[in-house]
Formats: sequence, structure tokens, C-alpha cells
Amino acid sequence: MKMTIYVPDELAEPVKEHDDLNVSAVCQDALRRELARREEFAKLDKGMERHVMYTEDRGQVAFVAKQVFHNDRHEISAYITRRHRIAVSVSDELYEWDSFEEIASDPNWAGSPGLLAALAEALGEEHVTELDI
Repeated sequence: MKMTIYVPDELAEPVKEHDDLNVSAVCQDALRRELARREEFAKLDKGMERHVMYTEDRGQVAFVAKQVFHNDRHEISAYITRRHRIAVSVSDELYEWDSFEEIASDPNWAGSPGLLAALAEALGEEHVTELDI
């Protein structure tokens, strides 16, 4: 199947400077990753359930989500909501992000590689913990 895609000038110009860049392969790879991400979302949607918890600032709250991470020792649970947002409960606090990129770049959560790895896997995202060694 042949497809034509639109690339805006501000992206096309720097791409032209790289003669060795296989644009077709890059686009194919990006499409494969997006399809895989959508498949992961479809799997998540099947495991959704209602979660009720108490939070210090909002009192009793409830939301529909799939739990993808839990650590009893630190009282941390991570969820993917039906709107594909991320919610993390720590003791009696609930934190929320719109995307994996947001939580992965949040310095408060950089020290939680297990949580980030579980979220990345559940969302079909690529994630590497960078080490400063």
C-alpha cells in the first residue's frame, strides 16, 4: 500500500540535510510504535474497575482505572485511568498526570524506576532509566 504524508516545512528542511536518513523506515517505525501503544490501551481498557480511596485534601474519591503497580512497603499504587491518564496514590495523597512523559520528567518521581517501568510497560511506552555514572 502506498501512502502520502504531509510534513511541515519546519520539519522537512532539517530532514533534507540528512541524505542518509530513510524517511520511509522512520515513518514505518513510528506507525508501528503508535499501533502497539493503541493495542496496549485496548488491553488496559478491558481491566478497568472502580477504585475508592481517602485523600487528605479531597476526602473520599473514586475513579475508574486499572492498577498497574503496587508496593505495600511504601504504600504506593499506580493506575491508568479510563481517560488514559496516570494516577498514583501514596498513603493518603493522589497525584495525577496527563501523560507518561509528564511523570517520567517529574523530578519527584525519578527515584521510582520500578513504578516508571510498570507504567511504561502498561502504556506501551519506551523508557530507559538514565544513570549518571
